[in-house]
Formats: sequence, C-alpha cells, structure tokens
Amino acid sequence: MSLSHLATTTITNTTVSGNPLRRSSKTNNRGSVRLSSRTPYTSCELNHKQNQEPTHNGGIDRRNVLLGLGGVYGATATIANNAIGAPMVPPDLSTCDPSKPSATDDETKQKINCCPPYSSANIVDFKPPSSSEPLRVRKAAHKYNSDDIAKFEKAIAAMKALPKDDPWSFEQQATIHCTFCNGAFNQLNSNTLLQIHGSWFFLPWHRYYLYFWERILGKLIGDDTFAIPFWNWDTPKGMYVPKMYQNVNSPLYDGTRNSEHYTSMIDYKYDINSDKPNPKENSPQISETEIRNLAEIDSIFKETLQLPALFMGKAQRGGEKPAEAQGRNEALHNVFHQWVGPLQTPYHNMGNFATAGKDPVFYGHHGNVDRMWDIYSKLRGQKVEFRDPDWLESAFIFYDENRQVVKVKVKDCLTPESLRYSYAPEALAWTTVRRKYKKLQNEAQTRSEGASLKLKPVSEFGSRPRNLTEPIQVLVKRPKTSRTKAEKGDAVEVLFVDGIQIPHGSTARFDVYVTKPIAGLAGPHNGELAGSFVKVPHAHHGSANGAVHTHTSSLELGISTLLEEIDAESSEKLVVTLIPRSGEVIVGGVQIRLVDVEDDE
Repeated sequence: MSLSHLATTTITNTTVSGNPLRRSSKTNNRGSVRLSSRTPYTSCELNHKQNQEPTHNGGIDRRNVLLGLGGVYGATATIANNAIGAPMVPPDLSTCDPSKPSATDDETKQKINCCPPYSSANIVDFKPPSSSEPLRVRKAAHKYNSDDIAKFEKAIAAMKALPKDDPWSFEQQATIHCTFCNGAFNQLNSNTLLQIHGSWFFLPWHRYYLYFWERILGKLIGDDTFAIPFWNWDTPKGMYVPKMYQNVNSPLYDGTRNSEHYTSMIDYKYDINSDKPNPKENSPQISETEIRNLAEIDSIFKETLQLPALFMGKAQRGGEKPAEAQGRNEALHNVFHQWVGPLQTPYHNMGNFATAGKDPVFYGHHGNVDRMWDIYSKLRGQKVEFRDPDWLESAFIFYDENRQVVKVKVKDCLTPESLRYSYAPEALAWTTVRRKYKKLQNEAQTRSEGASLKLKPVSEFGSRPRNLTEPIQVLVKRPKTSRTKAEKGDAVEVLFVDGIQIPHGSTARFDVYVTKPIAGLAGPHNGELAGSFVKVPHAHHGSANGAVHTHTSSLELGISTLLEEIDAESSEKLVVTLIPRSGEVIVGGVQIRLVDVEDDE
C-alpha cells in the first residue's frame, strides 16, 4: 500500500480468519530487507564503520558465517532452507539464575527471582486451538459493564487465591514476564542474555503470554468464552486508567501505581521526571493533548507500513545479544509503563519489566498493544511481516490451561483468529485527526516565530559521541531528494540515531524532531515529531564489582511521510533536534539512509 493511498484510505476492523502464513507459498525463499548500501538489514549493530565487525558476547557471528558462504543471508532459497538460520529456541530451564538487583534497587538490596514456575520436563509442542472452539471476543475496558467487571474480578480473585508456588497463580504468572524480559537465562548454548524486548520478538511473545493467561483465567471460572479486556488508549475516552482498575477493594487494584494519574489523560509525551502535570479531566488542555496523541498513532502506522522492523522492532537471531532496537509500537508502550508506575526507584510494579506482570492493568495495556499489531497486519493486507525463518521458527515456552509446558512458535500466532480470539470493533479516531493536528502545528509554529524570525547556525553531528544533557540540533544530509512515487515504494527514508547509551536500571526518554533548514540555518521551530526513544528499567544481571553497566541501543524512524507533510522533499539536508526528557543518555551519531522495501513478487 503506498503512503499516498494510505492517507486517503478508511481503515476498518474487518475480521480475517486464519493464519496468513498458511496462505503463502513464498515463506522461505524471500530476500532479507537491505540498506541501500547493500548492508544486510539485520540486528547486527549498525555502527556504519565498514571495517568493524560486531561481536555477540560468546555467540557465533552469523553474518560472518553467511558471508563466508558467498552471499547475504536470505539471498537464495538454498541458504534459507539448509538449516543455516538461527531462530530463537527455548532456554534450558535448569540453568535459571535469579536476576540480580538493578542499579535502581540499591535501597532494597533485594534480588528479583525471575525463575519460571515450571521445568523443562515433558515439554510438548503447542497445537493451535480448533476452529470449532468458541471465539473469545476482547472488549474495550472503558466499556465494561457491571457484569463484565464482576466476571473479570472473579477470575483474577481465583488466580490470586491459588498457592504462590502453583504455576497458575497470579504471582507465578507474573514471573513468566520477568523470565523472558530480564535475563533469568542465557540463551541456549551461548553466553548471551535471553531478552525479548527491543526486537521483533516483542509482539509475538506478548501475544502468547496474554493468550495463555486468558485461557487459564477462563479455566478457573469454567468459562471457555472468557476474554480479557483491552485498555483502548488510542481513542479519547480510553486515554485514562480504566475505572475498574482504580477500586481499592477490587482484585484489579495495585497500590504501587501513581494514583495522581487516575484523573489525568495520558499525554504520549509524558516524561517521568517532569513536574508538568498531565491534563486533568475537563481541563482546557484536554483537546490539544487528545489531538496530538491521535496524530502520533496515525504517524506510527503511516511511517512503518512499508518496513515492519520500524513498527515491530529489529531482527534478533538465536545466540545474538539483545537487539535493543525497539519499534515505534514498543516505544509508545513504554510510555504507559512509566505513566502508570510509581515515580520512585525501583519503579515497581508497572514501572519495571521485572515486576510489571504483578499489576492487573499490565494485561489490559498489552491487550491494546496486541490489538495495534492486529490493526497493523490488516492495514498491510495480512502480509507476513517477516518471511525470515529465524523469526517464524523461533520458539518460546509457556504453561498452558491444561497444566502442560508447551513450546510455541511465532509462525502459529500471526493472527488473533488463529488463536481463537478477536477484538471488538472500535472506531479508529486517529484516522481522521490529521487536519486538526495540522492546524495545531501551524499555530504553534506561528507562536514560536514571534515578531521576528530568529535563525541560528547548525552543524553536523561530528564523529564523537555526545551527552544529551541539553537539546542537540544537527544538520543531516539526505541520501536523495525529490524522490518519485515509485522510488518511495521501493525504499523508505529512515533516520538513524546510533550508539544510544543508557545506564543499566534507569529510565530514559528523548524525542526526535525534524524540520527543513532555512538558508542552511535552523529556525525557531523544531518541526515535526519523528518519534521517541523511551526506556523502562529491567533488573537483569548487574555487575559483580558494583560498576554501572550501560545498555547500548539504536533508534530507527521512518520519515518519508513526515517529509511530505512539512514540504521538505527537495531539501538536501534536514535539521534534526534531539530533545532530552529524562535519564542519562549518550548518543553516538545521527544520519539518514534509504532502506529497501521487501519485494512482494
């Protein structure tokens, strides 16, 4: 679907049954997406220094192996079908190492045990549910009536009443998220951590997690049609913590949340360290916040449809270190973790991935994250996002509603309907917000310019990393100007922020704005938001000697549509502004490159 066509297309919630992979005859013979410089677009660190090879902390550098065979991975069906691939595989559960305290846990000195509630014994292969099973229909949380709430509370209460060591118990189910998200394991036969955040595993893993959690709850109350709610935060009436989670006498309540936000609308630009309050109900700021939130959802879809890694996260192969390259879906998801969680370290429960599953609202939040993937898939005509066997054949393990440890594969969860659940249709308010948002932007730009147009010099980023302690504004050269419609269909213009370093265990956020220069100078207005980097702390493997470790990440943002909207397609260079919001951040570089779109023929 072209960007221009998307802009005028009405998006519906049409239900499509089955798994799109089963309708594809070209699963294993597809070429990988490549950068226009012919560099493979994989999870190897893009340091853009052609003479340096990435390392993987004891794992095999799969790229070197494949290049040694005489070609880039995925270039031929022979390579893809001869077991050269490296899908993620379940870890050896007997090797679990309780996660050590993160840097933010210093005052408690408590270890966070992420070892799962089951063993590797008697693992069985997952069989997708039969099409004859009842379809579980997930409804928006803010539309739940008293009967819906009572049933949901009954199911959660039953789960919380189980012995703590029962794999079905609420506490043990929460531990499963910690297991795969906080380094309780090394990957099988390697010295690299198991981590599904910040990569193309983020969405399929969480889809399965909610799937089994939902079915266990239904089993506990004897209802095979039971479905969990989703927090519909992409519509104005859903941009608040749903009321049913705020009742202190309900099993849905969690006392660690920031209760100041119970009467506030979420601002997608929320900064955990800012003193600026989010808009309260009925305040004058509500309308503007609502419009800007919806515009960001609209931008996320438009800028990522051609290149799924921008939406879902970057590729990660078995044995490789965590990709640490979140898609825009995950970045927005992180904002909600920070907004719901407490302001103080160690940020439990929603504010830390190690403990997030202990708050019932986590599952409603991820219901909408999963729904966003479903909408994204439908917008793409149900095309498989990655035809790479390293994604499709990757496997995880869960405890199911029949008390079995099951091994699941990504290829079996590509649609909700293939798992016998769906989402109740909701109006997609963000598809009609663009005109209102443009008006807001024009008004803001006029205010920023004031009586006189203030211009200032701006230079390139340079070759050395820079501390993001104040806004960094740089001039970035584009690879090509005034591209044709056909060229835009073949390649996406992507803004890369490389070498992002964050202290382990900390929160962080910065926003990225893009505008065109004026006679080679920067104007008073930062331009259009291209996206954000948002980090939620984890609690995996700290340092034995107390030294502070850092996470190195990258941020990749599509800007093809953005450039059309700011009339900058003919500009040879762009002004890119990085605005620090929270945390200690070092940035290694900023550049723009063209990324080829996968050929559908």
